[in-house]
Amino acid sequence: MMITNLKRRVEELERREVVPRRGPRTLFDEDALAIYNSSSYLDVTVAPSCHDIETTAAYKRGTELRDALYGPIIPAYLDEHIKRYTRASGKFELVFGREPKAGDMLRYEHVALMHSTEHYARELGRMIEAWQRQFPQLTCPLNFEDGRLFRRLTLERRGAEPKWEEDIRIQPEVRWLKIPEVSANTDFETMSTISALVFLGVAEVKHQCRPATEEDLLRTEAESPIKEPPGFTFGNQRFCELLVEVFGV
Repeated sequence: MMITNLKRRVEELERREVVPRRGPRTLFDEDALAIYNSSSYLDVTVAPSCHDIETTAAYKRGTELRDALYGPIIPAYLDEHIKRYTRASGKFELVFGREPKAGDMLRYEHVALMHSTEHYARELGRMIEAWQRQFPQLTCPLNFEDGRLFRRLTLERRGAEPKWEEDIRIQPEVRWLKIPEVSANTDFETMSTISALVFLGVAEVKHQCRPATEEDLLRTEAESPIKEPPGFTFGNQRFCELLVEVFGV
């Protein structure tokens, strides 16, 4: 049932086409964009979810702004980028703002930087403040405290009150281990793992990579990570991972 709802949600996002309004950004616009950029956190497992706000003026305006800034969402079967996408390539894009090419390296330190407490405090803090201004009658389903994300989860029992639980998936160690090429080279008994991946280019549609060698790790890298990736980038990465998990694209 949950997978069916997730698929329906993704399909609705892909079909949506909105013509953006022109004009200067207002606080309402900033709030609307912050809420929309965080919509990938508001799936059917939380209460309230995206379904509870998608008809509101704020969410609709966030959709307009998103399309104006980044273009409309492309159906997955037509999106060449999502066809190439992997968890490793998505992490690299978040770090450097582009897709990886052969020879590029992704280090654990890069992932830890992008998924730092400071970045999440900034992005989720914006969303929570925006929610409180735009939807004061609704409990915000996200809470971020001391570097930890808590989500207000729905329970399967009818009539049961939602329950707050920590979502450890934002922690950099978890994000790193979620990369298949990393988990395949991890000893989970001793929790020893590799520290970097090297990309090999695109083969069989997808970006390919391998564990970095000691020689690779000694290389000097000329390109620096993005210091503050925009909120859209965080949300889009989560959305791409959702597409890969739900549809297997």
